Amino acid sequence: MFTGIVTDLGRVRRIDRGGDTRVEIATGYDIAGIEIGASIACSGACLTAVETGPGWFAVEVSAETLARTNLGAWKEGAPVNLERSLTLSAELGGHIVL
Repeated sequence: MFTGIVTDLGRVRRIDRGGDTRVEIATGYDIAGIEIGASIACSGACLTAVETGPGWFAVEVSAETLARTNLGAWKEGAPVNLERSLTLSAELGGHIVL
């Protein structure tokens, strides 16, 4: 679940187009707190972290997601609104988005 409140403005670092498109996103989030498999809303689309590195994480985006969202228009350097998934101990501070 997500609250809809953006907590970081990331940037597209790299895009590798293929069967599934792999996107690396630069972030100010503490990378140590991003586990592989974590859900992160990226400009509104819930994506799964598949790899992390110093100051970035990577996601794989399906062709269906690219076709039905604005993620297909992403280019290297594009800004990305980021939101971590809600934890039970987190302050809601807004509204719940399902």
